[in-house]
Amino acid sequence: MNRRWWIALAFAVVVALGGLAIAFDPAARVQGWVNGEPFYRGRSATAWRRDLRQSDELASTSATETLAAGKGESAPVCAWLVRHAPEAPVRIRAVEALTKMGKAAAPAGGDIVAALADTDPLVRAGAIRAIGGLALEQRGAIPALMALFPDRDAIRAVAEYREAGAEAVPQLINLTKHPDAAVRRQTVRTLGRIGTPALAALPDLRALTTGDPDAGVREQSAEAFGDIGPAAAAAIPTLVTALHDANAKVRRDAVRSLGKMGPAAKDALSAVQALMNDPDEDVKKAAKDAARKIEPNPK
Repeated sequence: MNRRWWIALAFAVVVALGGLAIAFDPAARVQGWVNGEPFYRGRSATAWRRDLRQSDELASTSATETLAAGKGESAPVCAWLVRHAPEAPVRIRAVEALTKMGKAAAPAGGDIVAALADTDPLVRAGAIRAIGGLALEQRGAIPALMALFPDRDAIRAVAEYREAGAEAVPQLINLTKHPDAAVRRQTVRTLGRIGTPALAALPDLRALTTGDPDAGVREQSAEAFGDIGPAAAAAIPTLVTALHDANAKVRRDAVRSLGKMGPAAKDALSAVQALMNDPDEDVKKAAKDAARKIEPNPK
């Protein structure tokens, strides 16, 4: 026999043995034990990997849903797959299962953070969604999310950390000047959600509220002051100016933010009351609510 024949025979034997292993050990228990893999429902991570990489969409989706339903019990399997599966579709489905687990995926938090640097963009996108659901349980994820800026989903995920996202404020301030209006909108929304630690962004937010060419950015900037609350009272004159914006949503959010300032906005009360006659019904309603908050007990 020549060398090629022996190679072909060896390959056939390996394939045959692999087939027998699957046939007699479909749960891949031996391989799982040898590799130190986690198990779920008596099946190793390798067996679940086999299910997730099926070309049959219904079958792979069913496996994803089964893992998601396992929550804390199946999270170690998903985490192992996120770290070790060579196939991007498997990692994507494992991250998807972790996302659906919500807070139950916390034990896999470190693996999800690691997936933020995955080579596949869809795995990274899934990891961003998953880490956003865990937020405060995974504060160490913030630098990894910042590394993905100006990705809007990464910026949005930082918003879930509220005040704990303070370390991202300097980078977010830089993004208020980003050429993409959609990035600016998400940036100012996140600054508002971070709250008082974002006070350093006040000058930039004021400039955007009255000067950004995108109405959505002006609207979100006006809303951000209200999310920060009375600590942002220095922005009251800017909000009063925004009450005259040509866009109704900007006027609505500006007057809402003045209401959230409470009595601190008493000097703006007459301007707020003037909007009770605004042609837009949402603006009129917001003005009435704001007036009551600014002056809870009118004489």
